Amino acid sequence: MVISSIRRSVASLLLLVFSSTAFADAISIRADEWLPYNGPSTKKPPGYMIELAEKIAVANGHTIAYSTMPWDDAVAAVRRGAHDCVVGALKSDAEDFMFPSESWGESQSAFYALNDSKWRYAGIDSLANQRLAVIESYSYSDEIDAYVEKFKNDPTRVVVVSSAGRAGMNAMSLLIRKKADVFVEDVNVAKQTIAKLNLQDRVVMADIATESDTLYIACTPADPRGRRYAEMFSAGIAKLRKSGELATILAKYHLADWKID
Repeated sequence: MVISSIRRSVASLLLLVFSSTAFADAISIRADEWLPYNGPSTKKPPGYMIELAEKIAVANGHTIAYSTMPWDDAVAAVRRGAHDCVVGALKSDAEDFMFPSESWGESQSAFYALNDSKWRYAGIDSLANQRLAVIESYSYSDEIDAYVEKFKNDPTRVVVVSSAGRAGMNAMSLLIRKKADVFVEDVNVAKQTIAKLNLQDRVVMADIATESDTLYIACTPADPRGRRYAEMFSAGIAKLRKSGELATILAKYHLADWKID
């Protein structure tokens, strides 16, 4: 009788341990480095989307396993279920993914050039005499994407920068070394990159390139967990906005809430 009771107790304890372990999933997030949205694998700094993901994950009994990899590789790995989510995604980046109903940011791209450049954007044909630096596999707008696809093998028109490593910094260095004439990049990312490289007096915004578009954390379509995580991240960011924690995290990156700003 006593032995039976002990066995039941041990069985219950093991069930509790295994249940807790199963619940405490490590949610794997992958993307290329794109501050202020997400930082390097060292998380120094992590980027506001990684900070949000960690807060929401911990509040729901999970942890975050984050590392960087080239953008197209990250999307492919999450699509097949090898990792759980990507951050900084437009819906056009991965239409089949599980997206939260709550957005995670706004992105608008602009053209950047050296401060002595007289070039200004006047439609896609105005790029004809410029070497446009773009980051491999990035989506900008239908018009710019079509232009890049058409001339990606012509280095006198398009210079493709690998999304591995610090792609934005590498692209900016092409401007400085006059290996490219114009670089198209998200405005928030460009601001951070220009400040980090102390290029405020050398690189300027030449013109706006795209309309503002919505950014998300996007999760795998290959497993039901993708939808669960998307719903969790959607509810989580709404709670962080209501509590004021979202504004606090964004302020660290000199950003304001895109739904209020």
